[in-house]
Amino acid sequence: MARWSSDELDESDGSALPPVLQSLDDSTCREILTRLNEPKSASDLCEDCDLSSSTVYRKLELLRESALVREYTEVRRNGPNVTLYERDFAEISIGIDDTGEFSMTVTRPETDPEDRLATFWSAMKEQS
Repeated sequence: MARWSSDELDESDGSALPPVLQSLDDSTCREILTRLNEPKSASDLCEDCDLSSSTVYRKLELLRESALVREYTEVRRNGPNVTLYERDFAEISIGIDDTGEFSMTVTRPETDPEDRLATFWSAMKEQS
């Protein structure tokens, strides 16, 4: 679970809060998020959302930077590997407390060891 305060909203150092809100403010990003009820490839999302591949990849990058979408490679024995995308949050809540401070909480889904290993290998692929 990630949590941010209103102090971080005012920071201009590229903290995670502004990209999350930017992603949620973007109707195309929201459309992609609604279509990711199961893991999908970028080409599947192009068809589902009736968008160009450049738009889908640009929006997926914003969603990945916001930590709202997870990318991983599915290794296939009978064909080429495929990169899949899935939502990486269960709930986002924004609140305000009695002192007037805003907070945002991003709740992540539980992951099993296989998912953690896939995430690890995807991160290793990005670094190489």
